[in-house]
Amino acid sequence: MSENDSHTLQGKTIRCILFDCGETLWTHPHKDILQHEENSANQLTTILLHHIVNQQDFPLQDDATLAHDLRTAIYKITDLFKNEHPYYEPDFAHVTKEALVQLGFPQLSDEAGAEVFEALRVRSVKARTLFPDALTTLATLQKRGFILGIVTNRAWGGQPFVEDMRVFGLLDYFDPACMVVSADLHIRKPNPAIFMHALNALHAAPTEAAMVGDALYADVAGADQLDIFTIWKPSPRLITEAKVALPANQPYLNYQHLFPYVQRHYEQQNRPRPMPSAPNLIIEQLSDLLDIFLEAGVQ
Repeated sequence: MSENDSHTLQGKTIRCILFDCGETLWTHPHKDILQHEENSANQLTTILLHHIVNQQDFPLQDDATLAHDLRTAIYKITDLFKNEHPYYEPDFAHVTKEALVQLGFPQLSDEAGAEVFEALRVRSVKARTLFPDALTTLATLQKRGFILGIVTNRAWGGQPFVEDMRVFGLLDYFDPACMVVSADLHIRKPNPAIFMHALNALHAAPTEAAMVGDALYADVAGADQLDIFTIWKPSPRLITEAKVALPANQPYLNYQHLFPYVQRHYEQQNRPRPMPSAPNLIIEQLSDLLDIFLEAGVQ
């Protein structure tokens, strides 16, 4: 159990809880499954490219690595964009067109770029697994009167994302109108506007809301700008790493224990960042929320 101080909630009126998705509601524990699904999407993408690009315009490219090389080019362009515009999501149809040009393809239409990018999608229901306490926690919070929303940074949104949420059983707790995906709005966490978009749909004020997520700079630092109550749920991998070095006389993980592992991750990516403000609370698993939020309204 992480270090929590429920007194930080005293006097606050919390009736709305926002959630991230990846490593918050679900994870991908089996990398081989994820790789298999990505390989399948890559094959479909290669077939599509042969269909929409004239053979004489097709570059000398090994079909076995074509879609993988395309993904890599898209990720690089996207990372450059995010470093320059951290509050915004690029137009992935345009990114895909640019990546294809880098690989030697002719300039495609916006519609073709969007079609190729969609072909690269790996559906969440095929490669992710809900945390075992996700549905029961959401059901209990809903029963206790809390309204629930989604705010997630994702390159793929739209109706397929909604359908994945339905298959997971999550539409029992989240109205599609209150599920905000960065790719659909072209803004991304930590932009305060993406949180406000969800709160407006839920008819809730920032001071009435809590945000639960695994990303310090997106979820915690972003929500903190609006005075949303922030709850950090570090990834299981990060928690495991931190516990190994936990002092014997310290029964709880706290921010000072956990942050160095976050910092190391960004340094490995050559993206060092300053230490953001500490979250209001830290949890290890979703069901910890049930000990914190007993009833919607004044805590």
